[in-house]
Amino acid sequence: MKKIGYVIPSFPTLSETFVGVEMRAMMAMGHQLKPYAFTSSAQYQPDDAYLKQHCTYLTDTPANPLRHILKSYRCHRFIRKQKGFSYLSLLRQGLQLAYHADKDGCEHLHAHFAWHSAATAIVAAKILGIPVSFVGHGADIYASPQDLTCKLQEANFICAVTKEMQSELQLATAKPVYHIPCGIQDTKYPPFSYQWHPRKDFLFIGRLVEKKGLDVLLTAFSQLPASATLDIVGDGPLLTKLVHTAQQMQLTHRITFHGSKDAHWYHQHAADYKALVAPFTVAPNGDKDTGPLVLKEAMALGLPVITSDLAGCNEILDKNSGQQIPMDDPVSLMHAMQHHLSRTETELQNQREYAFRRVMSLFTAGKQAELLSAHVEAL
Repeated sequence: MKKIGYVIPSFPTLSETFVGVEMRAMMAMGHQLKPYAFTSSAQYQPDDAYLKQHCTYLTDTPANPLRHILKSYRCHRFIRKQKGFSYLSLLRQGLQLAYHADKDGCEHLHAHFAWHSAATAIVAAKILGIPVSFVGHGADIYASPQDLTCKLQEANFICAVTKEMQSELQLATAKPVYHIPCGIQDTKYPPFSYQWHPRKDFLFIGRLVEKKGLDVLLTAFSQLPASATLDIVGDGPLLTKLVHTAQQMQLTHRITFHGSKDAHWYHQHAADYKALVAPFTVAPNGDKDTGPLVLKEAMALGLPVITSDLAGCNEILDKNSGQQIPMDDPVSLMHAMQHHLSRTETELQNQREYAFRRVMSLFTAGKQAELLSAHVEAL
């Protein structure tokens, strides 16, 4: 099977768990992999430690690798069309990646995010004469796209994490756009269990940014009975504002901010809660979650889900696997949370089991790796 070079803006990170999950699933399929990244993060998931050890950081490579300079004419037209990067900067990064990918024996380059990682992968692939693909996720498509149309036309194929994104991207290119949602590493999850005795009420877990709908969550939560509790797990630019809002609403005795936690914390503590609440929305700049992995993880952990009707959520849940409310509607969210606290054990157990079966049949990393591998091998 082909050796694949993965090109990633930053790896590993604490929040973007889907990249490591996908790489491990592709390795399980039989592919050899080589990660390439531009930066790393001090905090990351322990499961990514092995991949981090084998990751090459392009900032550590020679400033002017000239091994393939005579082949740079192959990418001249593509680079000229790029407005988000200077010609020489993108050419230099492409030559750096080509140098390593050739030395490492890569036969296909696959980039995550349609930003500089995809542009650099396309340049390097053209220089080496090998196929290239990239994955669109969220902000790179909807909030701050960079020369997206050009990238769509130059890749051999594109992966979209939602059907909605697939339809939108396919309108802009004749190249195939495949729907390959982010999957969960099913081997990390125990079999479904009816033994579920949560001691806490509601959990939010994720980056503290506008698209998560946290202002709606706090407004809705403030209308619940005084006995209700909410734990917020995550960090981000809105932390100070959210803490201040909780103080103004006199909710500090009912809301606990835990900061960032790794995936193991989620696995260990999900059973402590009655529901995950994730009222996703569309940020003012257009950014939105696409196929949120946190919902799939909750379903696999037997944690009931209350979320919004964001398109990416609609593709994960159906009426039997979770509660969905209109986006940006704190009243509907409050009613959904209040209703959840009064549901019978039988109702909740049925939903938990149904959601578990659904995610394990539709959204495992192995299933998605089979699709991606088939497209890579077909080139």
